[in-house]
Amino acid sequence: MTSDLITHRMPWEPVRTEETVALLQRDVAYMVTHTGVMVHSNRPELRMLVNTPRGQVIPRNECRFTDGTMLEFQDIGMPQPGRPTMTVQEIIAQTWTTARELGLELQT
Repeated sequence: MTSDLITHRMPWEPVRTEETVALLQRDVAYMVTHTGVMVHSNRPELRMLVNTPRGQVIPRNECRFTDGTMLEFQDIGMPQPGRPTMTVQEIIAQTWTTARELGLELQT
């Protein structure tokens, strides 16, 4: 049972240089291939921060709904630890699903 547990080190415990370098290489490889996307809104239900593979087109500009709700996608340039990874299509799909559930309609 103990083999299933993730081991954690205390800061004062020695760490092999090879382990540190391997972890840094893994993190840098992720940073080079992913970016963070922040979804801004004046409605908390629509706000989110996720990581997405680089190279996708992030929608630009702000959109408004008929009730005054604002929505904007922002590429923040660096992936964020502990955030889920989604494609831009998944981010938009989740955002529009939430907007529909809230009864929001796009302003024309």
